[in-house]
Amino acid sequence: MPRARKTSHDRDILRGMARGPWADTWAQEQEEKGESFSGMDIYEIAPEAPRWAARWTERLADAIAEVNDTPLSHLFTAAKAVGFPRDEESFGFYLGMQAVGHGIRWDDDVSTDLKIRVPSMEFYENAKPDLRFISR
Repeated sequence: MPRARKTSHDRDILRGMARGPWADTWAQEQEEKGESFSGMDIYEIAPEAPRWAARWTERLADAIAEVNDTPLSHLFTAAKAVGFPRDEESFGFYLGMQAVGHGIRWDDDVSTDLKIRVPSMEFYENAKPDLRFISR
C-alpha cells in the first residue's frame, strides 16, 4: 500500500494520467451505445475526467513515486534527458495507460536503459495500485 504523499505531483502529469484511461473508458461506453469515433482523437473529444478519476490518479502517482523512490517530476526530467520527446501531460498519459495495461509505454519511442516502474491499476473509482504487478 502506498505511503502518504510526501510531495505534490506535477498537475500536467496528473492530468495526462487521468485523461488517458478516462478517454478510453468513456469512448468504449459511448461506442457500446452506438457512437462512432472513427478517425477522431478520443483524447481530445472526451469530456473532462470525473472527480473520482483525480483520486484514482493521485493513488497511482503516489505508488509510482514510491516504487521508484523518486517524485514524478524527477522521473519526467530523467525521461526527457534520455530523449522522451513530449511534454509532461503526454508523459502522464503514457504512465496511466501503462498502468491499466494498454501496452503503451513512455519509452516506446526512446532507446534507453532507464526503467520506470509502473504498478498495475484497474481504472475504476476505488481501485488501488497492485504492487504485485509492476512493469519496467
